[in-house]
Amino acid sequence: MGLRRFAAQRPFVVSAADGTRDRLAVEAQMRRRRWRPALSPAETGMLVVCGNPGAALAEAIDVVWRDMPEPRVRASARDLDGVTGGSRPALELDADMADRADDRDGLRLDVLHVPLGPVLSHWPAGLRVDLTLQGDVVQAAEVTAVDTGDGTFWTEGRRAASRLDSLSRFLHVAGWEAAAERAAVLRDEALSGADDEVLAPRLASFARRVRWSRALRWMMRGVGDVQERLDGWLRDLDPARGQAPRSEPLATLPSLLEGAELGQARLIVASLDPDLGAGRDG
Repeated sequence: MGLRRFAAQRPFVVSAADGTRDRLAVEAQMRRRRWRPALSPAETGMLVVCGNPGAALAEAIDVVWRDMPEPRVRASARDLDGVTGGSRPALELDADMADRADDRDGLRLDVLHVPLGPVLSHWPAGLRVDLTLQGDVVQAAEVTAVDTGDGTFWTEGRRAASRLDSLSRFLHVAGWEAAAERAAVLRDEALSGADDEVLAPRLASFARRVRWSRALRWMMRGVGDVQERLDGWLRDLDPARGQAPRSEPLATLPSLLEGAELGQARLIVASLDPDLGAGRDG
């Protein structure tokens, strides 16, 4: 089935660990065509897979593919070059039967086991986080990298672009779509070799806008060290102040998630930028 009949749909994009280059190309094509990405496969019949998924991620993608509504089409980054024109959501709540346990106030609450990823919108490639919840509070978390890459894409020479990519993902998760898209545009300009004298004031203006957003700061209030990590990314956009990309090991993620509300968990994951930390970019 040709892709043209799906051109008006909102593609659901999944990236393998080695698919960073393809993912950026797909995002750029979607912006040029004014397509909006689907937030779950239930919203579309078009699945775009970037890179070469390993066995575990490929299996998860196949589950999503089988549950997508028909008619449906599966595409790669190269396939999109010629395009001119009731299923499970990406947030899989395939929870086990609930147990019961005492919470911190001595109440007996259901214990649910909820996986996040590895196929989820605006989510690090190949990451799976298994949460144990009581109510909407995370009691424990287990983190697994189900897909790995060689970590060669985000080099030191692409520091600003890597931070902008992280900011775009984070701002999408935070719900600030306009700023997320602006970060992606600036990221692509940085990768294209835009003149520093032209790009620097744009980066500074963007950083100020994000840094002084009252709504964003209110959202991050009390959510671990998310604000501190975000401020670090914004500082890295200034070559005179920034430092080499500093990765956060995945081993720190479970302790950061414990005690957080489910709605805060995705912000915490997005603020860690494990794509840089686990060598999963290609």
